[in-house]
Amino acid sequence: MSNKLVSEIECILENQPKLTFIESADEYTIQGKYKYSLDYNCCIAQGEREIKLTVNKNFPNYIPELYIFDPPKDIEHIYPNGKVCLATIGEMICFMNENKSFIAFVERFVHAFLYTLDWFEKYKTYPFGDRKHGYRGALEYYLDDLGLTTEQYRKMVAMIYFNQYRGHQPCICGSGKRLRDCHGQYILPFIKNDEYKQEFLKEASSILTEDNTHENRNSSK
Repeated sequence: MSNKLVSEIECILENQPKLTFIESADEYTIQGKYKYSLDYNCCIAQGEREIKLTVNKNFPNYIPELYIFDPPKDIEHIYPNGKVCLATIGEMICFMNENKSFIAFVERFVHAFLYTLDWFEKYKTYPFGDRKHGYRGALEYYLDDLGLTTEQYRKMVAMIYFNQYRGHQPCICGSGKRLRDCHGQYILPFIKNDEYKQEFLKEASSILTEDNTHENRNSSK
């Protein structure tokens, strides 16, 4: 584990005295009562949540995992085992590629979800908009945030799967720009990092399998 990761975990534990620390062969776990006071658009959410947060010793090559054990009823994005769907694989990996800090990851994704839990518990709505759970929500990131069509997303997947990135070629989005000057910034991290690539392709397989099934159902009606 890097010295930076050690220091960041120690910093979190120092500021969160109700958390405990567990080491295994490959990862570290911090769990217990996590105290938060979060501000979004001058609306404050504060309290404590029982959490478990695991981080691989090779962070940021692997995505940390958050587990919540006292979620509000009917909230989405939490699996039966308590694991949280924090964001899409692509979104988290692009963030970690630019911000190799565990604390930055916690502040960006874990805090956002804790704020969402608090807000949903009070108002039964989602403070940052309601991205669909499952494959549709994952696909929405690439369509809405990256501005791709479904067919262009398929081209992105093929390019990553076959290692076909060439920075001088036209971008997959049809902008007329070279790939390196456009969507290449989102594609290259998956080409360069095998762990990122495996996670991306696992997500892509789920998205494309479910999307094809959805299309087949619609065409048979």
